[in-house]
Amino acid sequence: MNLTRLWATQFVAFALLAMTTKITLADAPADLLLKGGRVVDGTGAPWFQADVLIDDGKIVEIGHVEPESAKRVIDATGLVVAPGFIDMMGQSATPLLEDPNTGINVLTQGITTINCGEGASAAPLSDKELETRGWTTMAEYFQLLDMKGMPVNVVQTVGHTQIRRLVLGDVDRRPNDEELARMMAYVDEAMDAGAIGLSTALIYPPAVYAQTKEIAALASVAGKHGGRYYTHMRNEGDMLIEAIDEAIAIGDEAGVPVHIFHLKAAGRQNWGKMQLAIARIQAARDEGKQVTADVYPYINNGLGIAALIHPRHFAMGRENLYQKLKTDQALRDEIKQEMLTTDGWENWFRHVGHDWSKVVVGTPGKGDYNEFAGSSIAEIAQTKGEDPWDTFFNLVGSGAFVMPQSMTDANLILKMQQEFISFCTDVGPVHDRGGASHPRGFGAFPRMVSRYVRDLGAISLEEAVSKASASAANNVMAYDRGRISEGLAADIIVFDYDNLTENATFANPHEISTGMKFVIVNGEVVLDEGKFTGARPGRVLRGPGYQSDKAPYAIATGKELQETKALDEAVQSAMKEYSIPGAAIAVTHHGKLVYARGFGYADLGAREPVQPESLFRLASISKPITAVAIMQLIEQGKLSMDDKVFEILKYEPILEGEAKFDKRLNDITIRHLLQHRGGWDRDKSFDAMFRSVDFANLAQMPPPADCDAIIRVMLGKPLDFDPGERYAYSNLGYCILGRVIEELSGEAYDNYVKNHVLHPIGATEMRIGATHLPGRADGEVRYYDPGFSRSVFAKNLGQQVPNAYGAWYLESMDSHGAWISSAIDLARFGTCLDQPDNCPILTAESIELMFTPAPNETDRNGRHYVSGWSVNTDDNGLKSVGHGGSLPGTNTSLTRREDGKNVVILLNARTSGTTNRLINILNERVHNAVDHIENWPEINLFEPTR
Repeated sequence: MNLTRLWATQFVAFALLAMTTKITLADAPADLLLKGGRVVDGTGAPWFQADVLIDDGKIVEIGHVEPESAKRVIDATGLVVAPGFIDMMGQSATPLLEDPNTGINVLTQGITTINCGEGASAAPLSDKELETRGWTTMAEYFQLLDMKGMPVNVVQTVGHTQIRRLVLGDVDRRPNDEELARMMAYVDEAMDAGAIGLSTALIYPPAVYAQTKEIAALASVAGKHGGRYYTHMRNEGDMLIEAIDEAIAIGDEAGVPVHIFHLKAAGRQNWGKMQLAIARIQAARDEGKQVTADVYPYINNGLGIAALIHPRHFAMGRENLYQKLKTDQALRDEIKQEMLTTDGWENWFRHVGHDWSKVVVGTPGKGDYNEFAGSSIAEIAQTKGEDPWDTFFNLVGSGAFVMPQSMTDANLILKMQQEFISFCTDVGPVHDRGGASHPRGFGAFPRMVSRYVRDLGAISLEEAVSKASASAANNVMAYDRGRISEGLAADIIVFDYDNLTENATFANPHEISTGMKFVIVNGEVVLDEGKFTGARPGRVLRGPGYQSDKAPYAIATGKELQETKALDEAVQSAMKEYSIPGAAIAVTHHGKLVYARGFGYADLGAREPVQPESLFRLASISKPITAVAIMQLIEQGKLSMDDKVFEILKYEPILEGEAKFDKRLNDITIRHLLQHRGGWDRDKSFDAMFRSVDFANLAQMPPPADCDAIIRVMLGKPLDFDPGERYAYSNLGYCILGRVIEELSGEAYDNYVKNHVLHPIGATEMRIGATHLPGRADGEVRYYDPGFSRSVFAKNLGQQVPNAYGAWYLESMDSHGAWISSAIDLARFGTCLDQPDNCPILTAESIELMFTPAPNETDRNGRHYVSGWSVNTDDNGLKSVGHGGSLPGTNTSLTRREDGKNVVILLNARTSGTTNRLINILNERVHNAVDHIENWPEINLFEPTR
């Protein structure tokens, strides 16, 4: 082909593409425009003035952009616009799970991505820790982070210390072949889940006991997935050069790049080694070895005070040593002599010149020194009238965090000037007044800019930004961000260069920095004029070992049909957008099951896919099931809608103090309970079903309270309104209906429902679920919720538990929220009511009665409640009958449409970073897809009735 013609063709194509983009932006304004800022783009090139246009999480245009092109315009005149900073060592993202407001300390520094893990890591965990955390594998941990939503992005290493403790404990020995294989398997799982590499903290026990060969073996597993080796080296003082050589040797043997955390030369006697250390790293780089390092801009490091003791004393475990130190004076004397006279190990007391005034206490830990945060050990000892050595050993026992002044500013500047350097806080996200006790946690990056760039001129602003963004992004393999360039992720910061200030000090380490005006993460503003917006657009940036074809949204089971492909796509797009771990969907059409599929994972850790037959907690969809059972008893003549409930059930009220029995309770009827008109309003008072501990105490029984105790306590409480007066949703009402079924049938509630409601329609797998994970039924999914609460069970009362397991008593919710079912069996239940004249479990008259509203029932935004069902009318006037269900870790929906279709949606999650009710998203998308399917397959996927 003629080259001129080829170039012309390509130019026209590019021009058309550019025109298309401009037209699109003109027709639909972009999300955000940063106008008139001083752009420091992260490449190291000189700054330039330009506008930056952002849309759908990406940078779409740089240059001159008209204000009309965006929905929001931020005037960046006089401000620096730069790529978001990356914290090369931010310890842990778990605080972001525990408190959605955590992260203000990093946002006000301009940090948009944190690299988590330093020997320790959030996963893998032991089965015991599963009880309190809710995960054991890296895949599960990442899922929960994504579901929670974060103000910043996260990359994660898998910790060598974490793995060694799981397999070997804290002892000083080598792993045997079988143990090493187990350790390597843990690394493999984490890398497959998206970890970016292996991290070590070789200064601390038990990692200090690991030989180079062990570490290289684990790093090689990370390397097979494209990962790297990140290390807090074995020594940062007397044996600094040897430690660097070991790190490089591990990289060589494992075939991986190496990154050194917080490079330093600790101790006056070692300050002269920094130039040699830099030369060692540069020589390796000159040989083609990828070796990098980071620093934090302080001359005081930070560590647990126990690190001042020789590692050999921890060989029998940390707690063993702490106990001995309480009473063994000879051991104290031995350790003291060792710290005063020996070298060749990381002797931090030697590094500070044997001077307790240079060891500042950040967090005193548990004990008698709480008021001394920010004071040196020498100052504390003088105030308390103690020998400094006694103060030291007491602080060891309390778990104190200290900050030895072991470095020099000259070396810090020298390190900053190296091409391979990036920056870290060595802290990461923390609560406003907890966690961090070193000012670097709140001030590292502003200090780097204000002191070393602006005030001292050690490096240029362009170089500092490049190291903190583009270089760091390369080091964590986040290649889609770190620079201001069209097409890259919009992680951008806007700050006042002249007034950017770190305010944290050793005495007040939790003071947030000022001068950071705006922080944008994945295109959303999370810091607005220095204030946290509450937005959580951050996500886990998974490493090169992650395979997107194993993501939950990519997994589907059940019969795939061309006619229903649009429905598949609707579900999978929602799962991807909202980080949903698992779902099951069933659709019936005129009594036939025409669609039944599972998506994602029933168990993320085990990579067990959801099947159409997988069992899910139904939560409040249990109420229609209970309502049908009540209607059967009415059919049998054992009950009427207007029978007084507490003439059937005889309970002795539990009255507190001077409380009087509310006689209106005697007026409550079966109809009132079915239609949520019993007189209880959880919005006005409380939901009785979630007061398990308080009610158990009143009933003088071990918590949690059972159904009978709950009812007795509530009979001692006044009603919120007269029975029958109005609608107010009540779980308690359906709890009481369950007891009515037991009283009149002579059977346990669940047995009656199985024998008379479910088995006759072929729904043989439905059953009452269990509160705790060990009670998980065969075929039941795991439930994922990114929050924590406190146990309501006597055996571990008040202990932290995952929201989905142990924070409430599922078995006591039997008749209003405890059934578990597959999507297929729930579709059977809904479909059996479609033809009242042929319904196997209720007569047409009973069905009509069940769907008859109360005489004074009013429409509430297109919906009203009948007996166990919600009747809805959409904007087009189309009616449907159904029910939803919601508990931490589950969200469900059963919809019986007037066009002859039943739609079942079951999820093993309830929330994401942008919605508290995932089912609302799925309902909209699934029903929209169902509406647009014109030709349903001529099949019936229902199994034969058994």
